Amino acid sequence: MSTRYRDTAILILLAALWGFSYIFIRVAVPAFGPIGLSLARVGIGAVGILGWMAVSGSLDQIPRIDRRFLILAVLNAVIPYALIAFAELHVSASFAAIASAITPLFTAVIVAVMARERLGGGLATGLAAGIGGVGILVGWSPIPFSGIVLLAVLALLIAYLSYGAAGVYAKRNLAGTSSLGMAMGQQLAATFLLVPIGAGSMAVGEADKAMSLNPILATIALGLICTAFAYLLYFHLIKAIGPVRTSSVTFLIPPFGILWGWLFLDEHIKPSMIVGLALILVSIRLVNRPTSAKPHEASATEIVSETA
Repeated sequence: MSTRYRDTAILILLAALWGFSYIFIRVAVPAFGPIGLSLARVGIGAVGILGWMAVSGSLDQIPRIDRRFLILAVLNAVIPYALIAFAELHVSASFAAIASAITPLFTAVIVAVMARERLGGGLATGLAAGIGGVGILVGWSPIPFSGIVLLAVLALLIAYLSYGAAGVYAKRNLAGTSSLGMAMGQQLAATFLLVPIGAGSMAVGEADKAMSLNPILATIALGLICTAFAYLLYFHLIKAIGPVRTSSVTFLIPPFGILWGWLFLDEHIKPSMIVGLALILVSIRLVNRPTSAKPHEASATEIVSETA
């Protein structure tokens, strides 16, 4: 398998895992609360990555936690984990998953602003196709907005903006760190930052439901599968194909949300879902297509890669 096809397969696997994360969050957050769940997620994720490093003989790759990892943890874990968990107290898991498709647009804008360049035609077309596909998936049914729902939507937008900034930051500031080291460093730094906040939130009774087995199992799966394993894949892609192309994983999360709903919740598949999925797959191909720009016409993504 060529490197390009391997990375595309990893991208699809990552989308499948993160598609499941929204289900786990929805199950667990009422019992743990947004901050408590975020702390449990990064703590379990850190233990999972540490276990893998021990088994694979990679303990020497544990990084020294410095300012770079603290910033990465804030952008890629502390802010988005807490805000998405809060949002899922008030909107459905599928809504939160569908909204995640805005991340590549935020990433591309951040890259373009930093590089002071226009987005390449293929990349811009791919982003537009992905957003259009998600629009078809959402459909035309009105969403019954209220004040708290609007606040939840704003929380999701800030979370996905933070994810976009994190991808660019990791590419520019942690280029010499291994994928395993980045994943471990992020989880350790996030755990360090969230311990005092999480302890305070638990002390004031942030959760609104009693603890039971299902939230505990969902949290363990969220930490080990959707965080530890998924971030090993994520940081590999950041180094291999760059932040903008990696963020296109969010175009595939809504289709996987539909698939998991059909398989596990017996939800019906509508024709609009098939059309939206097809358009999103086209967008993935466009966003991941190698560019052929001349050096003086390099795209924003390439400029970020070169300066990392």
